[in-house]
Amino acid sequence: MSKKNIVGNNIRKFRLRSGITQEELALMSGLSQGYINQLESGKRKYTQKSLELIAHAMSVPLVEFFTEKGVNKDTVVKETEGNYQKKKLYTKEFVQLLNGLPEHIIKHYLTLLKLERELVMKNRKSS
Repeated sequence: MSKKNIVGNNIRKFRLRSGITQEELALMSGLSQGYINQLESGKRKYTQKSLELIAHAMSVPLVEFFTEKGVNKDTVVKETEGNYQKKKLYTKEFVQLLNGLPEHIIKHYLTLLKLERELVMKNRKSS
């Protein structure tokens, strides 16, 4: 009896539907591309924190990862889709800007982005 990989399959479906790569999702979520790959393939178990990061990065309600019927476009609010499309454009532009920069500068910006995300998450929890 094989185990179903509902969460991993749904992450992949949302990612592909959005037209982003595993690497782009990794950049958006702060996780590694390898971890995303292993989640999607069912080789690695997820944590609540990792799913929260992925859901936030893709602007998808966390509960959608657990629906067995898969990606149902009607369950995602249109406003959320619009926000995600903006993020997708920003992500591609961001990756293009990073290409060619020295590694120490990329690390610097990555650190700044992580700090900024922490502030945003704290503000959301307190409001």
